[in-house]
Amino acid sequence: MSASVLFFNSFLKSTLASYLEFRQSLGYAKNTALFYTLRDFDYYLVFHDIAKASQMDEALLVHWLHSKGSQTSRTKNRKLAIIRGLFRYLIRTGQIQNNPAGNIPYLKEKPYKPYIYTLEELGRILRQANQWQYRRADRFSAMVMETLIYLIYACGLRLGESLRLKIKDVDFNEKTLSLWKTKFHKERIIPFSEEAGVRLQKYLQARNQRYGPPKPEDYIFRHKRGHYGGGTIETKFKKLLVACGFPNAKASNAPRLHDLRHTMATHRLYQWYQEGHDVLNKLPLLSTYLGHVNIESTQVYLTIIKALLREGNKRFRDRSEAIPRDFINAALKKKHAGY
Repeated sequence: MSASVLFFNSFLKSTLASYLEFRQSLGYAKNTALFYTLRDFDYYLVFHDIAKASQMDEALLVHWLHSKGSQTSRTKNRKLAIIRGLFRYLIRTGQIQNNPAGNIPYLKEKPYKPYIYTLEELGRILRQANQWQYRRADRFSAMVMETLIYLIYACGLRLGESLRLKIKDVDFNEKTLSLWKTKFHKERIIPFSEEAGVRLQKYLQARNQRYGPPKPEDYIFRHKRGHYGGGTIETKFKKLLVACGFPNAKASNAPRLHDLRHTMATHRLYQWYQEGHDVLNKLPLLSTYLGHVNIESTQVYLTIIKALLREGNKRFRDRSEAIPRDFINAALKKKHAGY
């Protein structure tokens, strides 16, 4: 019996387990939206006493999709995409003939606007991570978060890519990270800076003192029961933002850990712009570095750069216009005072 069957309880449990393992074989990790959506659907089937495939019609799926009113349109669309994939799998395996999710329309979403951290904010987050004790006298947990946050920003990593890093994936001689089983299967080798290397070596020394010499296959970021899951790190990062005093840290549109990756890309393009490079010609380099499936995914950062430049220009203009107004106001005061 597959170990994944233990996660499910409905009449579809064997199918859900095999589908999960099928998707994992394509590079999807267990602790992703895929897993949690399948488990949520499984719970729904049990709760409503659904015992056969013919009961899973379009009306049932619509009710399941909208059963949690607090979920955003983006979340519901992601659930719909996952459940459509599941039913395509059921058709291929001969369990059903038609896809009841195929005609359910996607909801209109507001385009997501990533939060671009300033360098001052990044410094504040890293200092807070360094000082913050997640548990009493647990200095190592603070080092995990500090190192992880720095690597995600410095190397433009996805959280899953960071957490899947193994000891063997780091080459300190070449100063490179090898990334495997990444999104869209875009395996790549990326360089890291001298500073990133120093921080990573310091962390690994502390890791060795805590858990002993590692094996090449061991995960870099781990705790006493194993390696970290994405949900745990996301929760800690939100608490970290609250501790840093971010005003909207608890809101639904709060800055995210993944926005560190967006920030790295934006800062890199902005630096190229300041250095006088043709930013358009640099896009393929950044696209390859980030592991994007196509260059269109990278072009979105050009819009962010333009917005930053417009904002910077506005601030400069407002400040420049304020200077002559200050002189005029001072002159008027002197005139009324009898000078």
